[in-house]
Amino acid sequence: MVIVNLQLKIKSEKREEFLVWFKDLLPDTRNYDGCSELNLCSLASEPDAVDVISKWESQEKYDAYLAWRDEDGTLATLGNFVSADPAFRFLTVDQEF
Repeated sequence: MVIVNLQLKIKSEKREEFLVWFKDLLPDTRNYDGCSELNLCSLASEPDAVDVISKWESQEKYDAYLAWRDEDGTLATLGNFVSADPAFRFLTVDQEF
């Protein structure tokens, strides 16, 4: 199992538009093969930061999902909202309690 932390820096003037657009994507992400949990998070200390925390059966399943999002144009559209390249952190779950 892997936890994926996608860290996004959103253009201030695009934040509300981004949130509406992005929230529409979340049900398909959550229902994608291999996704067992999905959370959209914000940081009070960084209003333009948005983190997406998701749990996947494997990094391979996440990679397949990301390829699908690339093919359907989602990643290109995401580029219109971000002020920096997205950062990905992949955390392998060694033990779950």
